[in-house]
Amino acid sequence: MKTGGNKMIKNSKRFTVLFLALVLVILTACNNDASDESASSGGADYPKRPISLMIPYGPGGSADVQARLIGQSLQTQLGQTVNVISKPGGAGATGMNALKASKPDGYTIILTAVGPSTLTPNANNVGFNVVEDFYPIAQISEAPYGIAVNSDSGIESLDELLNFAKENPGKATFGTTGAGLHQHVVTTDFLNQLPDVDMEHVPFDGGAEAVSALLGNHITAAVNTISEIIPHAENNALKILAVTTDERLESLPDVPTFKELGYELIGQGAWFGFMAPKDTPKEIVDTLDGAIKNALDDDKVKEQFENAGLPIKYLNAAEFKEKVQVENEKNGKVIQSLN
Repeated sequence: MKTGGNKMIKNSKRFTVLFLALVLVILTACNNDASDESASSGGADYPKRPISLMIPYGPGGSADVQARLIGQSLQTQLGQTVNVISKPGGAGATGMNALKASKPDGYTIILTAVGPSTLTPNANNVGFNVVEDFYPIAQISEAPYGIAVNSDSGIESLDELLNFAKENPGKATFGTTGAGLHQHVVTTDFLNQLPDVDMEHVPFDGGAEAVSALLGNHITAAVNTISEIIPHAENNALKILAVTTDERLESLPDVPTFKELGYELIGQGAWFGFMAPKDTPKEIVDTLDGAIKNALDDDKVKEQFENAGLPIKYLNAAEFKEKVQVENEKNGKVIQSLN
C-alpha cells in the first residue's frame, strides 16, 4: 500500500507540473496575442499604452527639441505618454537599426533626418535600407540652405561666383559642415552640372566653423542653413547669393532661388520626419500622421518652432514616402561618385 501511495503522489505531482506548464504556455500565447492586438486589428484601438519616440542623436539638439514639442502634443491628443529616447551613434545608424528591430505596432517610432535616412546607409553598409525597412509617417520641418560669400569679395550674384570659379581654376573653394554631409552632397551635384566650374570643397566640423572661415576670407563661399548665415548678412558681413527653396524666403525677399536662376537641386534643406517599422498597419500610421499634422497646426507649437529657429514644413505619409525614395536614390549616386 505504501508503494502504491508513493506512486499516486508522484503521478499527482507530475500531473500538477504538466498542468502548470500548460497554463504557462496558454498565458504566454494570450499575452503575445494581446501585444499584437493593435497590429492584427489594424490599430482600431491604438494607442493603448505609452509610445517610445526615439531620436538617432544625443539629447539637447534640434531633433530632441522637435521630438519633445511634437511628443507633448501627441500625448494630449492620443491620451498616452510619449517617451523621448536618445539612441545616438554610427551617424544615426544605431537609432535606425533599433527602429528596424522594433515591433511594427506603432509603439516605437523615430524622429529621423536626411542624414541618417539617405546619407549614412549610402555611404556605408550599416544594416538598413530606408526604402525597404521603414514606413515614413510625416515630415515636420526643413531648414533651407543658402550659398554665401564674404561681402568684401566683390561678388554680387551666383553667376558672378561661378564665373570667378571658371576664370580662376584651382582658386575657388566652398565650405560646408563636413565631407559627405547633406550640404556637401547637394552642392557637389549642383557643381557636377557645370563642368567648366572648378570649386574645391573644404569640409569643416560644423556650420559655425564654415561661417567663421568665410568671415575670415579663408574660403570663397560657404553653403549653410539660412539660420547660420542670415545674422551675418543682416550686418553686411556676408552676402547670400541664392537659397535652395522653390520660392523666395519671406526673410530674404531680395535673394533669388537656385530654381529661378535655372538650376535644379537634389535637395532643398535639412529635413526631419517621423518613421515607423516597415510593416506597421496603415491605420496606425494614419493616426500618427493626423496627430502630427494637428500638432504643427497648433499656434503654440508654431510659436515654439519659430522661437527655436525650426522652419515647419509638413509632408503627409504619402508625400514623405515619395520624397525619401527620390532623395535616397539621388543622394546615393552622388555619394558613390564621391567615394
